[in-house]
Amino acid sequence: MLFSSIFYLNSSFGQGRVVINEYMPWTLNGCGATAEFVELMNFGPGPINLGCYILTDGDYAVTIPPNTILQPGDYYVLAGQDVIGFPCANIDSTIHADLNWNSCGCTSAPIPTTGDGFFTDGGFASEQMVLLDPNLKVIDAVIRDLPAETNSVITTSNIGGCGKTFTLDTMAINYEILGMSTGRGNSFARKLDGDCGWVKDPQQSGNATNNTPGETSDVSYSLSVVKAMDCDNTHGSIDIFISVGAYTEPVFPMKYIIALDADNNGIFDFSDTYTYGADSTPPSISITGLPLGHYRITVESVSGCFLRTFDVSILQCTPVLSTQLVYFKLLPQQQNNLAFEWLVGDASQLQSAHLEKSIDGTSYIIASSLESLNFSGSRIFTQTIANDNRYGFYRLRLTHKNGTISYSKVIKINRRNNLLQSAGANPVVDKLELQLQSLLNENVSYVIYDMKGGKLREGKLQVKTGPNSIQIPVSNLHPGIYQLILSRPEPLSFRFVKH
Repeated sequence: MLFSSIFYLNSSFGQGRVVINEYMPWTLNGCGATAEFVELMNFGPGPINLGCYILTDGDYAVTIPPNTILQPGDYYVLAGQDVIGFPCANIDSTIHADLNWNSCGCTSAPIPTTGDGFFTDGGFASEQMVLLDPNLKVIDAVIRDLPAETNSVITTSNIGGCGKTFTLDTMAINYEILGMSTGRGNSFARKLDGDCGWVKDPQQSGNATNNTPGETSDVSYSLSVVKAMDCDNTHGSIDIFISVGAYTEPVFPMKYIIALDADNNGIFDFSDTYTYGADSTPPSISITGLPLGHYRITVESVSGCFLRTFDVSILQCTPVLSTQLVYFKLLPQQQNNLAFEWLVGDASQLQSAHLEKSIDGTSYIIASSLESLNFSGSRIFTQTIANDNRYGFYRLRLTHKNGTISYSKVIKINRRNNLLQSAGANPVVDKLELQLQSLLNENVSYVIYDMKGGKLREGKLQVKTGPNSIQIPVSNLHPGIYQLILSRPEPLSFRFVKH
């Protein structure tokens, strides 16, 4: 569908795309039923008010309290207890739930704290998980396999006046079918955040670790800016091409949300505007009629997944060399520093540049500044700052000599210095072999735990810059399942079986 014009609607709730990203239906021995969890994710492009949303398995329902705001890219974890120590909910760290369904006073009935708990325990149980909005519209729905279990008539908690009565049996629900049986201590997780593919994954929650390191999506996207400047009544335009490869299910019609940074503050929030559209014509989504401004566009397949978000700027109608920012990027990391590079078309109109950093992607402070600039022509700038692991978001604020301010795209930093790339044969007999990529010469601590969280062995590994092949002896461990944790600077983990 081609849009010759765009109409914007202000939203008091903002607009994001929320999905059930992962859930744990059958906890480890010793963890208890209250260690069950469900992880929601807002894929964006803007924030969303989850107030009065309902999460249900068809027998019980949890109502999210009013005015619960979830920012784009953030996670919301519901569980049966406030704090879940590892490895019960996450393989390498303790999880703090955003909502405890056993103490919130927001459930349709008391959820059992023993036995099956919220879910029907693992194996081949066809437990479903459905997310409903305040009007009982299905936002997301997943199930291990069809047919679904028979459901009850549910009257939800009336917390904040959110009460509803429904039964899933009378609703037309298009489930994502996982097609695998769960095992104790394994969650169901999307291969990648927002993806349509699912895996039976070790417990991971709340963005503490990447769901499945090394996984790739079955569907890929590429963005083409067809018309980058707003020069006439047709405005700017883009094409987003979709490649399905060997994937056999339909992905069209594709839907999308367009967010416009209406106040030009570099943040997509409730004051901005959101537009909704669809395209039924493969192989691309074509969007025209984009006026001058900065946009964030989130697309999804007909199944409501394969989610991707793109940042797009439509520039003023000016010659090629202009005060507009051409690019802003992160250079390869050197030791403990972060180096950023950016190009402006005509530096003569630039007054100052401030590199800004943020912990949460919303509130920014200055990391470094270039003041009273006096350059001409097209110019590349670089800024190097110390890498502070507290800050994961960076952007550039440019002040022009005419007093206007513009912002770059936001760069989100992967704060891990080490990446566990792969492990050798699993199960292992006498040695656990790891391939570790490092950006530093350093000592990395490791701990081996049993599956009840007991510490069995710890030590240090000497790691050099670049690829490392490491062997850890495990011959004196009894046969069983174990967890290896590497702790520098953020925990990295790997589960292995000892024969």
